[in-house]
Amino acid sequence: MAERSKGILWFVVLAFAISWVAILGIYLLGGTSPAAGETLPNPLVGLLSMLGTFGPAIAAIVVRKWITREGFKDAGLRLNLKAGWKYYLVAFLFPLVTVPIALGVAALYGAAITGLSAESLATIIPLFVVSIFLSLLYFGEEFGWRGYLQNRIAPGKPLLAALLTGLIWGIWHFAIVISGISLSGNLVALLVYPIDCFLGSIFFGWLFTKGQSIWPVCLAHAVGNTVVTGVMAMLLPDVPQLVSWAVFTLAGYAVIALVLVISRQVKWREAQA
Repeated sequence: MAERSKGILWFVVLAFAISWVAILGIYLLGGTSPAAGETLPNPLVGLLSMLGTFGPAIAAIVVRKWITREGFKDAGLRLNLKAGWKYYLVAFLFPLVTVPIALGVAALYGAAITGLSAESLATIIPLFVVSIFLSLLYFGEEFGWRGYLQNRIAPGKPLLAALLTGLIWGIWHFAIVISGISLSGNLVALLVYPIDCFLGSIFFGWLFTKGQSIWPVCLAHAVGNTVVTGVMAMLLPDVPQLVSWAVFTLAGYAVIALVLVISRQVKWREAQA
């Protein structure tokens, strides 16, 4: 087996095994209720949650260090602020594009935007600040998906790499749905996660390639899950979370992905040197 294929296979197996065993442990400990999806205050549940989140990063470290022994030269661990500062800015401010699009789609859909007030808008800034610190948490996913897998799964074909990584990443999320941790166990989410992850892989993969660092990707992931999700919940309080995410929020992400593809920032095939 070629070294690249061996690395990919081991990475996927380890990432799923670590994360899914951790989620199984949470479920067996009663850490979630399949009916309500509420986490109980059990310290072991918190530790298992961290282990599950960091499954892809742990897998990437193990593969790089001990299986393929390729090291960490292309892992994007440096901040690269001087050359890549604008990609941090994009990662931080992209909700200014996606949220208006999502709300526009919601308005066309007939959803009532009832949570808009000076008070609610004042809570948005703290969400941005919190996202900066949560970037460290999302390193657990992104060091694996972007820092390892997406770079290797389809060399020279960025769009195909995003599609394949998004599919695997989406399936990786299935355990948190089936266990009731995410979206109260609504199985429709099993259809939505691969689409969400495909769109995310286009955007995040572009950030990683252009920014030459994993950190703007971690920031974008944190901002998306904290700011975008938080603002949508705040402004559309009467809309079910699954509808808000699967229909409205993904419309915003789809526009970003489409712009990147149409502008050939993310190509099906890179030009041969």
